[in-house]
Amino acid sequence: MIENLVNLFSENPAYLGIAVVLAAVILFGVIKKLVKLALVVAAVLVIYVAYLAWSGEDVSDSLKDLGEKSSEIIESGKEKVGEYLEEKSEQAVDDILDK
Repeated sequence: MIENLVNLFSENPAYLGIAVVLAAVILFGVIKKLVKLALVVAAVLVIYVAYLAWSGEDVSDSLKDLGEKSSEIIESGKEKVGEYLEEKSEQAVDDILDK
């Protein structure tokens, strides 16, 4: 299947150009969404810090706690994604070897 796609793209440069343009559009869309997400997270963080300052709580301790909790969440997410990718890659290898 992949060999057919490689042959199609190598024989027809127009298809390759279209595929590259589509890939660039998809990549641009993903990057755009990630930037929006980062801006929203930054805005929420600024609002949170402003709330802590207004309520008189210690900002540095709260931010340390927030950082620790987010690190734990990120680490558990990495582990779950790693396990999922390992499982899927094993399934793909098994499928290829079965054929």
